[in-house]
Amino acid sequence: MNTDFRGLWLLAGAWMAASFTMPPALLVALIVVLGLLLALLLRRRHDGAHSTPWFTGPIVLLLGLLAVSFLGTTHSPCTLPSGSEQQRRAILSFEDSSPKPVEGVFKGSASIQRYWRDDAWVQCEVPVYLTVEYPMPVQTGEFETIVNLQPADAGTFAWWARATSEPKVISLAKLTAADYLKQRFTHSLQDLPSNARALLPGMLYGDRSGQDEELSTAMKTSGLSHLTAVSGSNIALLAAIVLSLLRVFSIARIPSAVLMIGAVALFTWFVGPDPSVLRASLMGSIAVLSLLAGRGQVSLGILSLSATILLLVDPGLGVEPAFALSVLATLGIIMLSPALTEIFIQFLPSWLAELTAICCAAQFTCLPVIIALNSNFSLYSLPTNLVVGPLLPLITAVGMVCLLLCTPLPSVAHILLWVPGLPAELIGRTAHFSAQLPGAARPWPTGLPGIILAIFLATVLCILLITGRETEQVRIRHVSLGLAGALLVFVAALVLPATLFYRVPVDSDWNIAMCDVGQGDALVINLGNHQGWLIDAGPPDSGVVQCLRRLNINELPTVFITHSHADHFGGVVQLESSGIKIGRRVVSAGFDINKWPGAEVIASGFSQTYGSISYQVLGPDSRAAKTAEPNDTSLVMRFHFHRATGNIDFFAAGDMETEAMHQLLQKFPQGPAAVLKASHHGARNGGTEIIEDISPEVLLISDGKDNSYGHPHPETLKAAQEVGAKVFRTDQSGTVLLTFAEQGVLSSSLGSPVR
Repeated sequence: MNTDFRGLWLLAGAWMAASFTMPPALLVALIVVLGLLLALLLRRRHDGAHSTPWFTGPIVLLLGLLAVSFLGTTHSPCTLPSGSEQQRRAILSFEDSSPKPVEGVFKGSASIQRYWRDDAWVQCEVPVYLTVEYPMPVQTGEFETIVNLQPADAGTFAWWARATSEPKVISLAKLTAADYLKQRFTHSLQDLPSNARALLPGMLYGDRSGQDEELSTAMKTSGLSHLTAVSGSNIALLAAIVLSLLRVFSIARIPSAVLMIGAVALFTWFVGPDPSVLRASLMGSIAVLSLLAGRGQVSLGILSLSATILLLVDPGLGVEPAFALSVLATLGIIMLSPALTEIFIQFLPSWLAELTAICCAAQFTCLPVIIALNSNFSLYSLPTNLVVGPLLPLITAVGMVCLLLCTPLPSVAHILLWVPGLPAELIGRTAHFSAQLPGAARPWPTGLPGIILAIFLATVLCILLITGRETEQVRIRHVSLGLAGALLVFVAALVLPATLFYRVPVDSDWNIAMCDVGQGDALVINLGNHQGWLIDAGPPDSGVVQCLRRLNINELPTVFITHSHADHFGGVVQLESSGIKIGRRVVSAGFDINKWPGAEVIASGFSQTYGSISYQVLGPDSRAAKTAEPNDTSLVMRFHFHRATGNIDFFAAGDMETEAMHQLLQKFPQGPAAVLKASHHGARNGGTEIIEDISPEVLLISDGKDNSYGHPHPETLKAAQEVGAKVFRTDQSGTVLLTFAEQGVLSSSLGSPVR
């Protein structure tokens, strides 16, 4: 072995301590073990004077583990009194000093500054991920509201938080010089194409606020979302530009290194304390000091040391996905790309072999974290990264120059911005194109087994590739590389089954289909002759068109959009351009008609019959909808399927929340119905009154797998159980078909769609 892996032992120990709380008894036992291993160093040695004892690695691991563990005990993190779901009055602030709303909703990392308890404010800073569906000034600092809190199991935030009352703004955020520069740069992008405007701020300094939901989903599905998060490549290019300029002016070695470290620190301040930025900045600074000390670029040791220092400073980074992705991607590039390059160079040009090796290495080591976050495998991630990879240096280098020039020389920056702008536009279009290809996001085994499988595959593959390159035994090398190839074939068989491009035809006798469109709604009522009524279109790029084609629906006489939220209306763009014939476009009284040209409003009391199917609109109330929140402006409809044996009713509740639904039921009392579409994806604020009144045989819940909202809520599921309803969820069953037969409502599943 030629590589020094001792740094990995140190990082492994520090990361274990940061990720898990060590019981005092275990810490005492580990101290004893460390003492015994250190005592072995005092024994008389029989090996070479410069050889490394076998137990050096465990000693370094224990030192890292104990250092972070004892440092963690000196911190007394502030927490809320209870670890269960709760509601509290609190004063909060977003991390971003000027958060931008998406579809009128503010979302992002935030912190509770103070909370109300026992008739007094308790000063306590608690990290949360906050959703606010109320209007606020863009530069809001601290604000008071009542929040629903649910414990979070991942990331540096402890709770999912959702504001349930209109925020009372206490202070406005003070903009820094960095904020003003970012605003000026964003303003200078106005003439560029839409994808370039949205992506350039993210690719240069990690600001994704300009991306709409459709572009964000496409970037994730295509495996390109990492491009809009600042990483080591940004730091490396910045350092290269600074050092090149310093060489032009013949600045001496030591001052050049100091100035370069200063430039990196300034960039870190400008971007903000993101884990990947901190890791890359610290690693770059240590690398410069290492070069000055004459130690060369010992990349693995530098990465391990920089990551360990960050964990010592902030142990909370140990469970932060951004930190894990940054470290693991860099680790894969350092350790695996040389071995993969040697393999790929046998049948690829050298430049393409190196680029392919880097992309593959980062994907292999990051696989467990990606699966834990998404439960999907991005099938086209490798080719899309290979296509856009050569564009990144140009975008970063010229984009940084434009960022610096947009204030002193705005006219020059305005012209120069087209140089990085056009490649950024191409990246956006590549993401959209690949996201629409069959199988763009393949499902992975769900839950803990899927994560364990990903860890096993990534670990074994790394060991085989490193062994195959580092060993001097030819036979071991061949066996290791052969096993690595067999493992890759197994992974391909796991994520690309033979059924990827083939689906068993769907019979035409179904009555209601609940399409799996992720976190959103899209229901289809079968009218026969390849026609259907569509209720909502799901979020952008949700696959609603794919679902309709799978169901052999070629014409939609009526499309109902219950309300304006993106998880119901976002898929309309794809629907309109799909070639599927659309008749009437129908929205509720609270819908902004300008958002959908050609749409018409239907009011409460409207009814229509089509063959053996009829429906009646029950809500919303036209007057109340003018001032109601979007959820409470949802179309609420009752469909009647007229059959010889009697009517079968389907109640579609949209996203109407508890109080508005209560008022609706008071005005229009409802009898039992065979099928109920749960309000607001089964959320708690959808209420259980409608379930109790309707007493359905079947409850349909359209929700996204591992969604961040916790849908459906246990209270909803409990209410369904109490009335004896059978629950079907898209996150568990995929697309669900209901067929009305003499023996009752029959169900079948088409499984999760190939996205």
